[in-house]
Amino acid sequence: MTPYYSDDLVTIYHGDSFDVLPNLSGIGAVVTDPPYSSGGAFRGDRAMAVTTKYVNNDTLAYRPDFAGDNRDQRSFLAWASLWLNAARQASVPSAVLCSFIDWRQLPTLSDAIQAGGWTWRGVAIWDKGYGRPREGGFSNAAEYVLWGSNGPFESHEVYPPGIFREGVAQDKVHIAQKPVDVMKWVLGITPPGAIVLDPFMGSGSTLHAAKSLGLRSIGVEVDERYCEVAAERCRQEVLGLVA
Repeated sequence: MTPYYSDDLVTIYHGDSFDVLPNLSGIGAVVTDPPYSSGGAFRGDRAMAVTTKYVNNDTLAYRPDFAGDNRDQRSFLAWASLWLNAARQASVPSAVLCSFIDWRQLPTLSDAIQAGGWTWRGVAIWDKGYGRPREGGFSNAAEYVLWGSNGPFESHEVYPPGIFREGVAQDKVHIAQKPVDVMKWVLGITPPGAIVLDPFMGSGSTLHAAKSLGLRSIGVEVDERYCEVAAERCRQEVLGLVA
């Protein structure tokens, strides 16, 4: 395969994860934020454009749609099980998995993790510090990280918290872009020296954070627009540190 972009720590592939993952090996950590196929209670809701489902009406900045976010519950389970198994096949024994998800798809993703052959280990919480008000109910002020391992879990001397509070990035270029500090928190459980894989790279926050921590990483993205965004973010260095 020919990388879209590469440097000493980062490799980016433009393509579908199902085409790229069978060619990879030696992965020590899979850290990703896949399309949730969420944003509604019914099939018709999920099929809407992501700009309709996830962007507030008063948001001034335009951010393009992204692909793969319109599956119904059963197809999401099947699709997630398949990519999780492919990622596991590319991983070394005891590799770790961390995948973001929202409350609607949390039960389904936990099933998919186990169907994909991973051992599900638990849930961590990204506390965004705010949530859309819901009359008579709790606001949705968090997203979740489901994590597991490829077989037995090998511990090492790090103790990242199970809840991390950080606001949503205001300068994001991708609708679902996670703050770099959130990704650094998640990468805290990465085994020393592990290669990090993000099969749904988006704008490259996982790779950006991994590079700032001195970790090697591989990203895969089907949308070439975001491959270029991620590559540009990873090119930006100041005195050896990612800007």
